[in-house]
Amino acid sequence: MVGAMEYVTVGVSDLDESVRLFSDVMKLDVEAEYVPSKHLLSLWGVEGIEGARVVELSCSGYPVGRLRLLATTPPRTVRVRDDHGGPDTATDVGVKAIDFYVRPPIRRWIDTLENAGCRARSEPIRWEIGTVESEEINISGPDGYPMLLMVAWRHPEAFRRKFDAAKPFSEVATTSVVCGDLAASRHFYGDVLGLTKFTDDEVEDEYRELADTLTGVPSGTRVRLILYGAEGEPSGKLLLVHFYEASVRRLEGRMRPYHLGVAMFTHTTGDIEAVHRRVLASGNSVLVGPAEVPEYRGRVMVMAGPNDELFEIIEAAG
Repeated sequence: MVGAMEYVTVGVSDLDESVRLFSDVMKLDVEAEYVPSKHLLSLWGVEGIEGARVVELSCSGYPVGRLRLLATTPPRTVRVRDDHGGPDTATDVGVKAIDFYVRPPIRRWIDTLENAGCRARSEPIRWEIGTVESEEINISGPDGYPMLLMVAWRHPEAFRRKFDAAKPFSEVATTSVVCGDLAASRHFYGDVLGLTKFTDDEVEDEYRELADTLTGVPSGTRVRLILYGAEGEPSGKLLLVHFYEASVRRLEGRMRPYHLGVAMFTHTTGDIEAVHRRVLASGNSVLVGPAEVPEYRGRVMVMAGPNDELFEIIEAAG
């Protein structure tokens, strides 16, 4: 029903600082800079501000897994997720991190980001789940939002595209969401959105402590990982992270473009009416639309998922 995630919108307090991180340090390419219209801001639920600016970035023009940075005047102060020394906890249900591939050694890129003002949340961890072996670390970005760096020691080719030789960081390969109700989440991503399930595995006992350290949850917490994406597209995937009985508290209403952090996922579809019907039938909420949006030359719908994820679904004009 929908394609891979084309954009992840990140609300930022200082646009220039964030552009320096993603463009100057991480070497992503600025694709567009603009002032969003009042109509588009209203669609996103952004009201009562003096102004806004947007910068869109890609990795070498790749159309999937792009970043859209949104800053408002005056800057907003509420964080979508604040679980690195803040009031939220790592097991709270809601959006988690944006993930980038890097080449080994991972320490080089940790140092690069820390020198740019980011903070590592732990030491890098090398672990396995199913047939996948990764080395990973969570890092806090400029407004405290989590970013995950991954070295793919053993990942299927379907999970990642080949690196651009000139780029140290990939596009957004995956975005993670802590999910509460497993059955509802599987139904939404698989049956409603029509995405392909690539993996669905619980972390084995021998790697549980490593997974707990990586995700910042209490020792001994069970972890299950379910990966969804579009068939034939290695980027723009969505990773559901389930902590079983620990996944209880919800970050309700947090994932919004008027907050700081990972604020919205954008996907396209060829039939927005069918997606609209399926979302309503699943019991999830449609916040706006489907409505005509001149900037997109087509119709748009904004909806919420079962874990308070916010989606922008675009049906581009043929």
